[in-house]
Amino acid sequence: MKRIRMVLVAMAAVLGLALTAYAADSVKVGVVDLQRCLNESKLGKQFKAEFTGEAEQLKADLEKEEAELKALREELEKQGLVLSETAKKERETIYNKRLDTFKGRFKESQQALQRKDQELTRKVLKGLQGIIGELGDTGGYTLIVEKQEAGVIFMSSASDLTDEVVRRYDQTAGKE
Repeated sequence: MKRIRMVLVAMAAVLGLALTAYAADSVKVGVVDLQRCLNESKLGKQFKAEFTGEAEQLKADLEKEEAELKALREELEKQGLVLSETAKKERETIYNKRLDTFKGRFKESQQALQRKDQELTRKVLKGLQGIIGELGDTGGYTLIVEKQEAGVIFMSSASDLTDEVVRRYDQTAGKE
């Protein structure tokens, strides 16, 4: 009985090693860091600079409006003691309306920036997908996974296709 078990275990081990060797020859896996592609590709850098410029301009506009609101509030507090109740309420109403408008504009601008970021990212990712698909076909890859989303804990540097994807994308992105 022990001999049969030992023979079965030995056969399973040999079969396991044979299958592992076969699988290693027939499966080719690549890994791409899409975030790095977005940050390092020419078009990705261009979009990031465009987005940053818009965000900074919007921030400057909002800071100016916020400073005006702060000054209005300080004026209201200073004059509050000498104003009549009616005049004080009118000015508070004006201030509150401007504050509500500012809050709405701030929220809208945040949403607009988020939409813009998603739109630009989607454009680059669409181009990257084509490059990755082409690289997978021509390179004989069985599977190409995204480094961050796939939860890759270890990979050999030979499996990392990110630099090649960025290089190819930069070559084709200028032609579009």
